[in-house]
Amino acid sequence: MSKINLLPWRDEVREQKKKTFILVSVLMACLGLSLVAVTWFFLNQQRTDQEQANQLILAKNEQIDAQLKSLNGLQEQRQAIVDRMGLIQNLQAQRPVSVRLVDELVRVIPPQVYLTRFTRTGESLVIEGRADNPNTVAELIRKMGGSVWFRNVFMSSFITNDKDISTNIQTSILPRAEERYGSFVVTANIGSIAQPISANTQQGGQ
Repeated sequence: MSKINLLPWRDEVREQKKKTFILVSVLMACLGLSLVAVTWFFLNQQRTDQEQANQLILAKNEQIDAQLKSLNGLQEQRQAIVDRMGLIQNLQAQRPVSVRLVDELVRVIPPQVYLTRFTRTGESLVIEGRADNPNTVAELIRKMGGSVWFRNVFMSSFITNDKDISTNIQTSILPRAEERYGSFVVTANIGSIAQPISANTQQGGQ
């Protein structure tokens, strides 16, 4: 004889499916919350690490800025020292220049020329003297132009002596030849060999 189930089995199946659905929903909700929590923790940790990295970068930048400021100060001190060294070298180089210029003038002055005044202003020279004629002054200019100590040599003026000196001297004293010489003015510049060494040249050579 066949067995017939008279119990409401459909309701039991429906109830079982409902419980299963609720259980699955709860599990999915827990899994979702867990994923959200893990994601939030990961992002928060990443943000914290980035903030720490930013703080480290800022601190390094401040250190680099301080070092650059100190380097700028050292560069200024170095430049000041180089300038002072150049000034000292210029002064030392200029000390013997006037002596060498006079010594060179002695070498190039013709016999019929003598100087009465020698003036130096910076790199410019003014030479005053007396000579028997303009040709002798031209010879002086030519010799000075051939020297490395002088450049741009030019005769500014030559004034002949037209005075009769025989009436102003005693008959027992013979007039000197120099008293008949004319006066001249010659201008020149110091040659490149006597130019002082600049501080920029010293710095470029380092």
